[in-house]
Amino acid sequence: MSTVTKPRAPTVRSRLREAKRFSWTGFAVTVAASLLGTLVPAAIGAGPNATLISTLVVTVLVAGGFTAKDGSAARGIKAIAIVLLAVGALVLTVTGVTVLDVVRGRPATFPVGPDAAPAALLVPESVTCGTTPVRTTAYCAVAVRSVGAGPLRVSGIELDSEEFTVDASACVGAEVVPGKRCTLVVSFTPEWTGNRVADLTVHHNVPGPASFVELTGRGG
Repeated sequence: MSTVTKPRAPTVRSRLREAKRFSWTGFAVTVAASLLGTLVPAAIGAGPNATLISTLVVTVLVAGGFTAKDGSAARGIKAIAIVLLAVGALVLTVTGVTVLDVVRGRPATFPVGPDAAPAALLVPESVTCGTTPVRTTAYCAVAVRSVGAGPLRVSGIELDSEEFTVDASACVGAEVVPGKRCTLVVSFTPEWTGNRVADLTVHHNVPGPASFVELTGRGG
């Protein structure tokens, strides 16, 4: 008497493996969409909650739209593929962006991430470089103090006068911990006699506009 062995029903894993759209390509497309859904709202200042919602919606829609075109997979397998692609892309995006926020000391992009300690700075409203003969250089200093809870980073300096120059090497690109300061060394070389005024712009990682210092000097 012979026995007939029934073929084993395909498992979910094997059916997922056979699905054409459930692949590394599909995962890469979903991750790219997830990042796009994060970066655009964050760039326009939509806020952590709106950014998270945008990321969730865009990721699920792209995972669903990409997988729905797979004619080789059953509806149940498509649903499982959508969930796996979306969850994997979301975990990768949220984790990566949150870690990057912490490393760069920026405010959290997502509400699930820890808020970076806020930075703050204190600069004088004005600094005088004194009186110096024409085409002779005088020096003065601008102290940039870190007074927030997080580290201060000066990203750039601007001056609107050719008679004033600044050595910002001690500040630009440096991390100034709370309670410490860095110093901008200003050189003043008047071309003519009389009073001179210039605006020094300090760009930084503190929320809000750049900071301004009025520089004054007199050519004698």
